[in-house]
Amino acid sequence: MKDWILGCLLICASAQAETFHQDAQYCLVCHGSNAQGNEAISAPNLAILPDWYLSAQLQAFQSGWRGHQTTDAYSKEMMAVAKSMSTEDVKRAIGFITGFQASKAVETVAGDVSHGKQLFQTCAACHGAEAQGNQPMGAPPLAGQYSWYLLRQLQAYRSGQRGADENDARGAVMKQIAATLQQEQDLTDLVAYINTLSLPNTDMQTTKIQTTDSKK
Repeated sequence: MKDWILGCLLICASAQAETFHQDAQYCLVCHGSNAQGNEAISAPNLAILPDWYLSAQLQAFQSGWRGHQTTDAYSKEMMAVAKSMSTEDVKRAIGFITGFQASKAVETVAGDVSHGKQLFQTCAACHGAEAQGNQPMGAPPLAGQYSWYLLRQLQAYRSGQRGADENDARGAVMKQIAATLQQEQDLTDLVAYINTLSLPNTDMQTTKIQTTDSKK
């Protein structure tokens, strides 16, 4: 079943390359009707993310230092999509995504919230006390993101699937931090605490990258 889903995604990615110049709704094929994610295909909630972080990650996929790992099929599919996008396509996509109302993902992880709060103090130095994100640090908002996605990314950093590329300086820091969380329960507790936090104020975080169409 997983292989079938990935096959469909790759076909869609190829087909969508032809429509990038018309609109940015191709993002919704994987990320859901409101850009709020889809666990079945490992697509995170984009609606909570500010434009500067979306831009940085699309650039990362385009340059190949995110998504080139052979064991990460979902990121490889995203890399293929990003590489087919022009500069204007990226601006249009970001403008489209940041137009959606942010909605907090449903909590799906049960853990020791008190322990998670203790662990989060290290995270707060970059991601903010309320996990609201920090643009100067390049740290995205975590509050409101799906627990399964946060867990998967922490596991990816810990295993070296993310943060290993020499061009990913911030990812290297995350890799070091994730390595200190040796027990799976630590990850679960940390994510359980993050899930108790309120959504970040996306209006304050987003500078709204303008597209050619939006200026007309």
